Amino acid sequence: MLLFPYYTVNAGQATVISLVNAGEKSKLLAVTFREGYNSREVLSFNVVLAPHDTWTGTVYGDDQDGPARLITRDESCTLPSKAQWTGPLLGGSYEKTFYAWAYNGRSVDGGLTTGARTREGHLEVIERLELSGALAAAVENQHPPHCAALQAISAQAAGLNPPGGDLYGSFAVIDVAEGTLFGGTATAVDDFSRVPLINDYGTLNWLHAARSRGGAFGETDAVVPIDGRLQTLVFANNLELTNNAGPNALSALLMTENLYGDISREASLGSHSEWVITSPTRFMHTADPRGQEYAQLAPFNGRFNDPAPDSSCTPFTPRAYDREGRSVNILRDTNPPPGSLPQHALCYGTNVVHFSDLAADGSTPLLGSRLGTKVKPDMEAGSVVLELATVQDSTRRNTLPAGVRGPTLLGLPVIGFEVVRYINNNVTPGVLSNYAAATPLRRSVRCGNAAGEAQDCP
Repeated sequence: MLLFPYYTVNAGQATVISLVNAGEKSKLLAVTFREGYNSREVLSFNVVLAPHDTWTGTVYGDDQDGPARLITRDESCTLPSKAQWTGPLLGGSYEKTFYAWAYNGRSVDGGLTTGARTREGHLEVIERLELSGALAAAVENQHPPHCAALQAISAQAAGLNPPGGDLYGSFAVIDVAEGTLFGGTATAVDDFSRVPLINDYGTLNWLHAARSRGGAFGETDAVVPIDGRLQTLVFANNLELTNNAGPNALSALLMTENLYGDISREASLGSHSEWVITSPTRFMHTADPRGQEYAQLAPFNGRFNDPAPDSSCTPFTPRAYDREGRSVNILRDTNPPPGSLPQHALCYGTNVVHFSDLAADGSTPLLGSRLGTKVKPDMEAGSVVLELATVQDSTRRNTLPAGVRGPTLLGLPVIGFEVVRYINNNVTPGVLSNYAAATPLRRSVRCGNAAGEAQDCP
């Protein structure tokens, strides 16, 4: 499983996605894009990669509030076929518009209902199975591949084998007008499933996919590196918390007590820094309270759209230090606008923490994100720590409860990166240059007890 922290088409940007099969077996992958507010699905399809094959696609949009679109020229087979997409367009490309049905109609969740909701978010790629026999022969050393042979794959088909790994992925956010590009790599989850992930309808319920023992109410393991040692946490399904073992195990892999990174907001350099922080499993804990699929709220603090619309906010505590290591104040908005979201809180599936002077919920200056939350340290440059386990001005701690074996973990399940842009208007007379870079955020993991108090891991 590959977890990508971000895609965006805001502020004239586009996002290129790359998937690589580094193995010797052909693979069927499920690609799912999720919007950033509540992680509702906005585009999903399957792609088949032959050995050492690469698939690429670009997410783009207009400069208004229309939905995002995916365009690809890649010849790799998709299920359903690209013949059902728009195309072929100029250059032989095919295009698919992101859809809004997963948060409209019977699926309404109280959040935004327009196509603009699809313009930024995150995505996941799950290896469903490896192919052998005639199905593999249809794509291996075939240019173009024989995609028609793959369109009717069912659970009864021959040549469906368990997933084997050997995948990696990357992304790049490109702003052609500004002349900037930054990117990163996907977070990989190993040993996600030991059985082919397909049923009679050719669909996937990935909540049931994590490695389990003992059937529908069995156990799911998470092997988590903490303090240089591997800790095995075991979570069990039960009748009260529907299918909580898989989501808890996935959350355990991503649990983070503190996030560490640098910032620069120096007027003389024209610099801006923003942190993208995504919780890939958040929606499995904070679903609309009218739905009971995911009953366990912890480690999060509220369900979507309750109490504030379009959000479910879990507070954190920021700390900041200047370049000499001196602690500096975190400035708060003394008169936040009525109805604004809480300060210093992660309120969405994908969050963009900015360090500017903009309103806390305004469009961020670098990424143009509408999912922004402001942290304003009283300095131009230095380092910042976001304490995800600690709730400012409260004795409550964010924790993932212990399962049937292993400790409680402190913090929140997140992935993310920091991005910085510099504007240089002194290259030569009349020439303006922009520079951008992205770096993974650093993280720490900590064990605790049921009360949320830190303690040594067993």
